[in-house]
Amino acid sequence: MRAGETVSPRLRGPVMMTSGVLAATAVSVLARVHPATAVAVAALFSGLLAVVTGLVVLVTSWRRGDAMRLSARFLAMAMVTWGVGQLVIGGEASLGDPVFPTLGDVLGTVSAPLGVTGLLLALRPRSVRTHWARMTLDSLLLGCATLLMLWRVAYRPALLSGGLSAGDALALLIALIETSILALLVLGWLREFDRGLLLTMLGFAVYAAADGYTLRSVAQGHLWPWAAAALWCIAWPAIGEGVLRLQPARHADDGRASEARVALTTTVVTFIVLVVAVAAFAGDPVTDSVTIAVAVAMIAVFSAREAWTGVQRGRLMRSLTRQAMQDPLTGLGNRRALGWRLEELADTPEGAVLTLDLDGFKEVNDVLGHSRGDDLLVAVADCVHAALEPDCRAFRVGGDEFVVVVPGGGGRDRALAHTLLEAVRAAALALPGAAAVRVSTSIGVARWSGGATAAAVVESGVALHAAKQSGRDRVERYDGPVAAQHRRSLDVERRLRVAVRTGDVDVHYQPVLRLESEASEASEASEAVVGFEALARWVDPLLGRVTPDEFIPAAERCGLIAELGTHVLRRSLADLAALDASVAGARVAVNVSPVQLRSPTFAADVADLLAEAGVPATRLVIEVTESAFVGEDAGELGQLQQLRALGVWVAIDDFGSGYSALAYLSRLPASTLKLDQGLTANLTTDPRALAVMRSIIDLGRALPLDVVVEGIETTEVRDVVRELGARYAQGWLYAAAVPLDQVAGVVADLERRRLPVIRG
Repeated sequence: MRAGETVSPRLRGPVMMTSGVLAATAVSVLARVHPATAVAVAALFSGLLAVVTGLVVLVTSWRRGDAMRLSARFLAMAMVTWGVGQLVIGGEASLGDPVFPTLGDVLGTVSAPLGVTGLLLALRPRSVRTHWARMTLDSLLLGCATLLMLWRVAYRPALLSGGLSAGDALALLIALIETSILALLVLGWLREFDRGLLLTMLGFAVYAAADGYTLRSVAQGHLWPWAAAALWCIAWPAIGEGVLRLQPARHADDGRASEARVALTTTVVTFIVLVVAVAAFAGDPVTDSVTIAVAVAMIAVFSAREAWTGVQRGRLMRSLTRQAMQDPLTGLGNRRALGWRLEELADTPEGAVLTLDLDGFKEVNDVLGHSRGDDLLVAVADCVHAALEPDCRAFRVGGDEFVVVVPGGGGRDRALAHTLLEAVRAAALALPGAAAVRVSTSIGVARWSGGATAAAVVESGVALHAAKQSGRDRVERYDGPVAAQHRRSLDVERRLRVAVRTGDVDVHYQPVLRLESEASEASEASEAVVGFEALARWVDPLLGRVTPDEFIPAAERCGLIAELGTHVLRRSLADLAALDASVAGARVAVNVSPVQLRSPTFAADVADLLAEAGVPATRLVIEVTESAFVGEDAGELGQLQQLRALGVWVAIDDFGSGYSALAYLSRLPASTLKLDQGLTANLTTDPRALAVMRSIIDLGRALPLDVVVEGIETTEVRDVVRELGARYAQGWLYAAAVPLDQVAGVVADLERRRLPVIRG
């Protein structure tokens, strides 16, 4: 129990309800024992109980710390005001029959705005600020409909003999207020399902029923009914306990469920109002001033609700459109807004698109933190926006990528690009901690004509990529070599799709030789062909000879690399019989891309191809690059282990090309290391290159792994490699990759050139 509380919260409700029942019983007994004082006694008892209940709520709510504190205070003041009004009525009744409306009735009417304010504060959620207004209009609409029915069914028949007095008008107004409040409680409970709100609603329903009975009796000229006061004595403790049990809106964090209930209740309210209106006029089409006034009020409230809903819907649409079209961090347009802007400019004869990408932005996030990265993006957006003319627009389309659309000609795009280059540098230098990182921007510029705005966006991205490759912190335009290279790339991708589908990509074979004979050390050393590496080659009828350095990346970009790799593997296995005729028992090595290794069925597919060609698994070498294992993908490693279980040899290709990690050599099921030809380029002139080569060859011998040295182009390099202990070599000194029909001639030529070399 809190300090200052005299009654436990668990006992408070039963105590208050028991007090109400006892007061109602006392009113009933005294009214029967002393009929002359029934009105005064009933009013005094009900008023006193309302005042006491209101004070209990007021004192208890003063110690509340949640959002319901202010709501409970307003409701408590409404109870006290109503109770004081009833005490006034009781005092007037003790002096004689009170004439409606009395001062007490006026005080009771004044309590209504206080109660409504308290209810609205209780029902208004923190995050969905528009629900309470819609519920208020719905409640008023229901109140008008209920008043219309009460007037047509109960009040008008009682007043047919006389006119409508001021007291009758006040009675109707009170009925409208009470039915609207009750409707508000019902709608609020349907949205929140709060137990305190349910108890308040039930208590107020009892109060409204008693008040309606009183107003009807007065309208018919009867005495003020003491029985209504007995019902009030039961209603006020229920209302007070319900108010004290009110909880904050449970949908404050997420108003979606509440929004659905409010939308449903709004639809139900509309249906009820229409049914009531039809029922009210169907039985008795005769109209009167009150009926017309209530009908006009219903129309006015309904129109206000629809107008308000339309305004809210417009605001919501504008908000959603802004969210859908605007980047939340920088306030610039997003990619969708860029698309709309390009469509707007489709009829513009010419213009330009500038694509900006920050250089060093990742370092800002890594060194200074993501908050500093966000600050930089905002600063860049501000300086970009400040540099634009009114008809230009800027958009943020990626993490650190911006697009500027410049309609019209006149060379404005060229000047703007260099202005933005300097502005971004200044924004980066102003960033706290900028001395720790270097930030600049690369800009790609492309012009459009004839409304080809979408193509200009793609072309500006190509120019941006060229600016990045050319050293960054510069402007590159989509013209000249950049445009020619882009068109060439598109042509390569387009023609490659056809070539892969029709099998026009050829396979050439480069021999792999053994440098060391298997005889004794006193014998002479010589080279002997032991296998071949299968290399894809492509000569297109339109493009001419396309190098692997060009079409392999193109295959990766357009998703053809797996299909191309399967074609080369199938072709190599089919050619193995012809290769075997030139070199008995020769192996064929086929390069495999990381994309192929990521397929969970790759090992099974290789087994099927071996069976299809009738080739033993031991005749196949799968070559994979080191970069395929940088992420240590368990799936790729599993595929290689399955291949080794089949008997397929695994070679690590281009070892030493930049991703070398000695730790994974112990985990990979590899049998061969193929040293990158970059290691052999300076082997005879750079002592450090010689030391690296010796270390790797010694490592291969210790693991043990066969070592194949690629890039052997001179006899001097060959002799050094042999002296270091490498067993296998490959390079132009022996032969370039040749078509299958030339393999026999190359092997024969190598046999003729096998000059012995005395080991020194």
